[in-house]
Amino acid sequence: MSYVAPLDHLRFLIHVLGRSSSRSDADLVDAVLESAGRFAQQVLAPLNATGDRLGAEWSPLGVRAPEGFREAYERFASDGWPSLSAPAVYGGQDLPQIVVTAVGELWASANLAFALCAEASIGAIEALIHHAAPELRDRYVAKLVSGDWTSTMCLSEPSAGSDLSTVATRAVPHGDGYRLFGRKIYITWGEHDLSANTLHLVLARLPAAPDGAGGLSLFLVPRFLPGADGSSTVANDIHAVSIERKMGLHASPTCVMALGDRAGADGYLIGTPHRGLACMFTMMNVMRLGVALQGGAAAERAYQLALAYAKERHQGRDPAGRQTAIVNHADVRRMLLTMRVLARASRALTLTAAAVLDARRAASTNDVQQQLQARADLLTPVAKAWCSEAGIEAAALGIQVHGGMGYVEDSGAAQIYRDVRVTSIFEGTNYIQAQDLLSRKVLKDNGRALRLLFADYAHLYTEGSLPKPVCAALEDGRALLDAITVWVNEEAGKDPLLVGATAVNYLMLLGYVLGAHLCAQAAAAATAAEAQGIIGAALAREVQEDAEFFVAYLLPRARMHGEMVRAGSELLARINPAEL
Repeated sequence: MSYVAPLDHLRFLIHVLGRSSSRSDADLVDAVLESAGRFAQQVLAPLNATGDRLGAEWSPLGVRAPEGFREAYERFASDGWPSLSAPAVYGGQDLPQIVVTAVGELWASANLAFALCAEASIGAIEALIHHAAPELRDRYVAKLVSGDWTSTMCLSEPSAGSDLSTVATRAVPHGDGYRLFGRKIYITWGEHDLSANTLHLVLARLPAAPDGAGGLSLFLVPRFLPGADGSSTVANDIHAVSIERKMGLHASPTCVMALGDRAGADGYLIGTPHRGLACMFTMMNVMRLGVALQGGAAAERAYQLALAYAKERHQGRDPAGRQTAIVNHADVRRMLLTMRVLARASRALTLTAAAVLDARRAASTNDVQQQLQARADLLTPVAKAWCSEAGIEAAALGIQVHGGMGYVEDSGAAQIYRDVRVTSIFEGTNYIQAQDLLSRKVLKDNGRALRLLFADYAHLYTEGSLPKPVCAALEDGRALLDAITVWVNEEAGKDPLLVGATAVNYLMLLGYVLGAHLCAQAAAAATAAEAQGIIGAALAREVQEDAEFFVAYLLPRARMHGEMVRAGSELLARINPAEL
């Protein structure tokens, strides 16, 4: 079954969340989405299954992407897709983040392995623009914007995974730069044949640097060293010594990178010494929102595949005794609607975070900018974790809808699950996201950013176009979240284990309450959007059904997570780890 880009729903959410009334802006969004949808459907989606089957290949001569990927990337770059979000001064199109995020979902739904390569460059461009010296920006950013070169993020090492305080890669001053020595693991698209050069952003430690994460610096390490004329032909002392054999994402090479096997890998400092982690988080936050859209993208792809199968597969009998398609079975409809609503709520959450970033950039005062930055900081870990969990659940449901065929690779359902499963792990595990959310984004400011966020949705509790049960359920969910937040805030000072024991359930509680509000927000806007011709009657009806389904079938999970938060840490602390 071919992938169909969900352009109408994307366009509708951009209209609701972007709040632009300009006809020219709407026309631009339409043109970009239509073009991106064609590329996703016609170029990327057909490579998805073959890329999974063939996989990337390593040899002493380098890493090769599966057949067709290089040609697809060449067209991707020549069509200008890497330049969407970049400033015009570097050759970019400077489009709003909400549009860039919507396009990113199309890439991820059509071919997640391919999308991972493109996404890293967006984050690297941000990091270089915000932190690199002018000469570095001038030399390297335009090459990423054009797509001539790609980028990676090199953090993890054999002895330093989520805890980067033990990073051992060394950077030694050499001439006007540095020489780097070490090993990096789990480097997505660390080496490949899609582009002429790859720029690695590497965390390393300078001589006499302080111990721990506070002693890390960030370096730009090109795969090939650029000459005076801008060409890149001299190989730097960095290469992939192997690629991982993985559960999924076979077409995306996950590399073990060696730096300094010979004289050392030439690199250039980004930002100031010992501030590398802060610089890297500019890229990391971009990547975390990328993971959020990947979760929603997987849910969308799984839903489309399962829906098509459910309409074709006949099992069981209807009341008249005739064999019927499984889509007519109530529990299959429950699973399909769960998948659809998870996909759309994830899309709304990710686009909401992107819209906040756009509003922050447009803000005219420091106070407003700081308030919007606090909101973006709050939404980022929720989006990354909740949407990735939603994608995993939807992909698992897709296998269930397919029945036995879902367990057979030819159906395509298994690949979606295998590919999306890593999203709850990489770019900071969901446990790390939850700890960050609860300790730094909620408790640190006594929930102020959270209260301001939900204040914007208070009108939904009395929204005339929403069914009364939906309004009441939203208000109950908000009250539950408030009560649990107050409880955690009061108890955390007494129990040093409480945040670690409850953070994941707190994040999921917040995700379900926020997801319900976002679905209701869309439902409340659907009637007007239909009248304006932005969406048709069928989609308007679906959006309204989404809100009712979310409230009835998914929002009750919030109370479950709330109860698990209230369980605290006592039992976990009492059980001896040695006895597990």
